[in-house]
Amino acid sequence: MCCNCCSGRAQKIWVFTLGSLTLVLGIFLVAGWPSLSRRWILEMLPLAPDSFMYKRWVATPMQLYSSFYLFNWTNPEDLNTEGVKPNFEQLGPYTFSDYKVKEDLEWEQPKVTYYGRRTWHFVPDKSNGSLEDVVVTPDFPAVVSAIQHSFFSRKYRRVMRKVMNFALNREGGSTFIRQTAREWLFEGYYNELLDFVEQLHSPLLPVPSGNFGWFYERNQSKTAEGNFTIHTGRGDLSRMGDLLLWKGQNHTGYYSGECGKVNGSTGELWSPDRQWDRPTSIFMPDAGRFLNLYPKENVTIDGIDAWRYVSTELTLDNGQLSADTKCFCVGKRECPLNGVLDFSPATYNGPFYMSHPHFHMTDGIYRENTTGLQPNALEHSMYVIMEPTLGAPVKLRGQLMISVRVVRDEAIDFFKDVAYDHYAPLFSLVLHGEMDDNLKSLVRLALNVPRIGQYTGIALLLIGLTMVAVGVYLTRTHKWHNEQKPAPIDKVKVEDKNVNTT
Repeated sequence: MCCNCCSGRAQKIWVFTLGSLTLVLGIFLVAGWPSLSRRWILEMLPLAPDSFMYKRWVATPMQLYSSFYLFNWTNPEDLNTEGVKPNFEQLGPYTFSDYKVKEDLEWEQPKVTYYGRRTWHFVPDKSNGSLEDVVVTPDFPAVVSAIQHSFFSRKYRRVMRKVMNFALNREGGSTFIRQTAREWLFEGYYNELLDFVEQLHSPLLPVPSGNFGWFYERNQSKTAEGNFTIHTGRGDLSRMGDLLLWKGQNHTGYYSGECGKVNGSTGELWSPDRQWDRPTSIFMPDAGRFLNLYPKENVTIDGIDAWRYVSTELTLDNGQLSADTKCFCVGKRECPLNGVLDFSPATYNGPFYMSHPHFHMTDGIYRENTTGLQPNALEHSMYVIMEPTLGAPVKLRGQLMISVRVVRDEAIDFFKDVAYDHYAPLFSLVLHGEMDDNLKSLVRLALNVPRIGQYTGIALLLIGLTMVAVGVYLTRTHKWHNEQKPAPIDKVKVEDKNVNTT
């Protein structure tokens, strides 16, 4: 606008028009922008092949690591010695980068089905020890064989007892196994007993291979965990990320009733607008069940206000604290005490159990006949730190321990003189990760967009008010550029009088 070219009237039009428009825009930003921007951001969240969230979901959205701790049995020669309890020392962590890519996606809005191909790479800098470390554990194939017969019907029990004892003696059974960490984890090793059982092709003993490793043949496999069907959030954001089907079913078959239902999140996508009084659920395919984490406190990480969800005594409850979890007890088996899950449905009815590492938050009975375990709340609990507005996980640590029950069995030569029935820890897996800086910046921006709009609106309000106030002042004082002041009334009257006299 060229003030030298504009009349006073034109200047007034420009100033009052721009001032009014700035005021209106400021009022809109202050009053309406928060809800409008929030709606715009939420509309970007549902999954679709070309959506904003797709590239941040189809591959692991944060750098994850899997840390494995193996438990070394230091005195296996004293298994039958009264007064000497089995001692276990924790080795590790053996840390691997953990990267997952979704493949074979099938879209059927509001659902998508996919397989997850996971790839692990050893990270020596984040590890304590070498993959060549030798680790001694109970001979769990022998333990499983010794205990397995007690869960068959009477029709098969006597026959199976003889078969198991014969197989253990013939196939080189033992009370302990000595292998390297590499073999225990991903590489695997050949086991004569497993090979013998596998060759039986018996539906009562469905052993898939004569080789064994805790994660044998799982590295870079897309089918090991099965396929997942989740809700994309289309039409109902409150369900975004909810697991609907696992392996094409809505029930695992591992546990009865509600405990066997497929639900929770896979841990990679969460619904926004979370409520403080509700737990968050994570489905664990290896366990065939969900785990609940409960809100504990508000935290701030790198400028992001978030909620911290933690595991509690309810997380692995079997009905002792809540009647709703009684169905996690397995029929015809002794139900573990609180804090320990009967893991047998996922392990061909083997005597395996799942808990927090070192039996944290469990009854003391699980540690009374062993030494070396030291539960610690700070080190052995699980948590997810989540920004609740967007449902974005900022930091997480999930960890569980697998143990095997070793008991005296007079029908099995190798275990007829066991001095102490005990729960032997085998390994712990800790999955941990934190949102990277670029993603944190994006989350901060998304959360601050409503606030930025409001601050901009306040600034525009001030500018608009200033422009209008200045315009009013210039109008009343007749100080617009090139505007001529009207002559004083008294002077005009005097001039008029002089004219009349003449």
